[in-house]
Amino acid sequence: MGRGTSRRLLTGSRVSELTGLHGVTLGKLVNEGFLERDHASLKYTGTELVVAQALAQLQTRASKAEAGRDRRVIQTIRDALTAGEITETTDLVVSGEFMQLTHTPGERLDATSALRDYRVLGVGAWVTEFKQREPEAFDVDALIAA
Repeated sequence: MGRGTSRRLLTGSRVSELTGLHGVTLGKLVNEGFLERDHASLKYTGTELVVAQALAQLQTRASKAEAGRDRRVIQTIRDALTAGEITETTDLVVSGEFMQLTHTPGERLDATSALRDYRVLGVGAWVTEFKQREPEAFDVDALIAA
């Protein structure tokens, strides 16, 4: 990435501030393959900010039994962001091995109706908030995809 692109990326301290994850935890998540960052600048894109928020909500650790599920969750988020499938109202419903992106309250209700223990990750709300607070970090994602 060029210098201009690097300046648009987010530092670990900014990602920590926005997600509540400590810097040491971010480093561990990178080392364990959950998070990705630019190799030259060691900074994060907007997509990785959203992934970090999901990891914070899931309280991900490689040693946890749910680590495999969490890897599938973050890959689903990355794929949906790349494909442009996430809107303001998009949620990701997660229950054990079950995972479904929903885009309306009705879809979310249908997805959760038969589940007893589930989490709803407000991915669309996070993207909306983070794009308002750090728009340039998401511009970098668009440059990388192009």
